[in-house]
Amino acid sequence: MEALLCEKGKHFYYVDELFMRKQLKYSLLIPVLIWISSNTVFAQDPIFSQFYSSPLSINPALAGNGDANWRIIGNRRSQWIGDGLEPLTTTSLSFDGKLFKQPDKETNYIGGGLLFLQDKGLSGAYKSNSFNFIASSHVSLDEDDNHGLSIGLGGSFSNTLIDYSQLSFPQQLSYSGFNRTLPTNEPFLSNVPSYFSMSAGINYSFSNESSSFDFGAAGYRFLKTKRSALNDPNQLDPPRYNIHADYQTFLSDRIVFNTNALYAFESSQQSYTVGVNFGRIIGDPAELPTIINAGLWYRSNEAVIPYLGLVYSNLQFGFTYDVPVSESKSSLGTLKTYEFSLIFRSPQRTSHPIPCPWK
Repeated sequence: MEALLCEKGKHFYYVDELFMRKQLKYSLLIPVLIWISSNTVFAQDPIFSQFYSSPLSINPALAGNGDANWRIIGNRRSQWIGDGLEPLTTTSLSFDGKLFKQPDKETNYIGGGLLFLQDKGLSGAYKSNSFNFIASSHVSLDEDDNHGLSIGLGGSFSNTLIDYSQLSFPQQLSYSGFNRTLPTNEPFLSNVPSYFSMSAGINYSFSNESSSFDFGAAGYRFLKTKRSALNDPNQLDPPRYNIHADYQTFLSDRIVFNTNALYAFESSQQSYTVGVNFGRIIGDPAELPTIINAGLWYRSNEAVIPYLGLVYSNLQFGFTYDVPVSESKSSLGTLKTYEFSLIFRSPQRTSHPIPCPWK
C-alpha cells in the first residue's frame, strides 16, 4: 500500500491513499481527518496475493529456480475498486533464468533476472516505479542433488512521480468548486527523490521423488532510502524482510498438493499469508501435462483469497479475488481487489519430480 500527501496546516504528511481517493471523489477540502502523531508514516512495498507467482519480488535467491531454463512472469493487481473510484493498480513484469550451468553438474548454476514494478493511482497523478537487477547462485549440497542452497543479490532504482496539477488543494476552492488554475501557496512541494538500494536473500531446497520443500529469507533496502516530497532528510523507508516456505507432494498419481506461506515485516508493520492449493493433472504426467489448480489463502486479519489457475504446456494463468475479513469498514462500501498472473516458461525443462505450479 503506497502513501500520498495530505495537508495538516501548512505542512504535508504521508497518509493512506484510500483517504486521498475519498476526498478527491467528493471534491472535499483537504484538512486532516486523521491526526498523525509522527512526521513519518512509512509506505509498504507492494506484495501480491499471488506472491508465489512473483518470486523475484519475494527473494532474489529465487532467480532461476524451478525446472525451466527461463521464464517470463507478469502480474496485475487492481485494488480498492468501488463505485466511481479509480483503483490503485500494481503491475510487475519479470524475466529470470539460469545463465550458466556447471558442465558436469547442471544442478549447479548461476541465475539472473530483471524485475519492473509499478504502482499507479489517482488516474495517473501518482506513479511509483522500481527497476530491479538480480544475480543468484545455486549449488547442490549432496551427491544425489536432494539438498540445495541458493543465494541472491539485487540492486534497485526507484522513483515516485506526483503530478500536482491533477490534485486539488484547499487554497484552490472557489464558489464554483475547485479551480486548479489557482496557486496552491505550497512552496515546498516537490517530487520524491529517486534512490538506489540493495537486496539479498538465501533459500534452502530439498527434493526427492515424492515431495519437495523450500525455505528462504530475504531483506530489502539495506541502504538508506529517502522518501519525502518535502526534501525531509529524516524521512526514510526502513528495511523490509521476508520469510517464506513452500511444500509440495503427490496425493495420488493425478493429484498434487501444494502449500506455502509468506511473512513480511518492516518497522512496526507486519503481515503473513498462508494457504493451500490442489492440482488435478490431465494428460501424461511424464510430459508437460495440463493442470487445473484451485486453492485458498488467508492474509492476516485482512482477506481470504480464493485462487483458480490453469497450467497448459508452457503457459500458466492464475486469478485471485480478495474477500475482506477485516472488522473495519470503509464509508465507501465494499472495495474489491482482483489479481491476475501469467507465466511463460521455456520449452526446455530440467527434471523435476512434482509439477509445482509456481516453479
